Amino acid sequence: MRLLGLFPTLGTALLIIAGCGLLPRVSPPAAPPSSAIAIPPPAAVGSITSVERMMVPRAVATATRLADGRVLVAGGCTTNGCDLGSPGGATAELFDPSTESFTATGGLTISRDDHAALRLPDGRVMLIGGWGPDGVLPSTDIYDPAAGAFTRGPDMHARRSGEIPVELADGRILLAGGFIDNRPTIRSAEVLDPVTLTFTPTGDLSMPRGAYAAARLPDGRVLLAGGLSDGVVTATAEVYDPAHGSFSPTGSMSMPRYKGGALTLADGRVLVFGGSGDIDGSILYDSTEVYDPASGTFRPGPIMLQPRYKLAESTIRLGSGDYLVAAGAHSPEHFDATRVTFAPVVGSLGATRLFLAAAAIDEHRVLLVGGYDRAITVTDQAWIYDDRR
Repeated sequence: MRLLGLFPTLGTALLIIAGCGLLPRVSPPAAPPSSAIAIPPPAAVGSITSVERMMVPRAVATATRLADGRVLVAGGCTTNGCDLGSPGGATAELFDPSTESFTATGGLTISRDDHAALRLPDGRVMLIGGWGPDGVLPSTDIYDPAAGAFTRGPDMHARRSGEIPVELADGRILLAGGFIDNRPTIRSAEVLDPVTLTFTPTGDLSMPRGAYAAARLPDGRVLLAGGLSDGVVTATAEVYDPAHGSFSPTGSMSMPRYKGGALTLADGRVLVFGGSGDIDGSILYDSTEVYDPASGTFRPGPIMLQPRYKLAESTIRLGSGDYLVAAGAHSPEHFDATRVTFAPVVGSLGATRLFLAAAAIDEHRVLLVGGYDRAITVTDQAWIYDDRR
């Protein structure tokens, strides 16, 4: 705090007294050399190692941990160029962490990519919406691990892709906005009861929105930030109140963010990170913003180690409460949710991996699968992250 800014007359008096010799003249200390104030790079936390390749190359797929510890990898675009609704997106496979290998399992009832996935309370897995052969889907598929097969599930009230499923405090799932085509986004939202498998419409968003970042707040509300709205990348944000089934605008971010990510800090605030300032991904961010639910405002957050976007299905909470941010760059990074700092991970994905999918295997390990590089070449590669090594 500057003294002159608070007491200008006192500051002037001190200068006069010093000039009369009553007080010694004090020179400001010399600035320390740059080496003395250099901040050492953070130490690496964990490492990634390659495992057996998948049976099918995939990007924009989903990875879901089953109750027995295996991981279901389902759908996705499977051809270079990532053609939406490609036939390979009707396939699925299982990863067994005990053998670190993949085996085929039953096929989906329809090809889908850019869909959502969640494990139901009874252990089955529901795949929701996404792109099919003829456009965006309202339908769902349900995988039964005991039978190793998919069956058709109930339809949503709207076609959706690119929506972010968020679990509410009561266990229901919010599905808000999303895309109905390449660019058009929608305002409608609905809530899934994962026990009865029923979709119920809820209030509309304050504006159409897809490819946003989302996280549940400590009081049970849900923050939705950024994304695409009517073809324009937005910095706006809004909050869903499940008690009233309504959305309301909140403070905006400092910059528009598209296909970024969000995670919850140890103190209940939300970190929104990365993303792109345009649809083409030519303006990538390594910056972050922290949302304070008490004030409804965003403030600058820590800088990531690498710019990254196309992060759907790839930010995983670890048993420690920290997070692995896996996709969008040539290597993952570890985020400490208490210290609010990023740290590198040992190892490389070999290339920038966009739309990589990830799922926690246990408290320490995460499976990373597929994605595509900047040339939109889809990969069948897979890795395991372990925060203990």
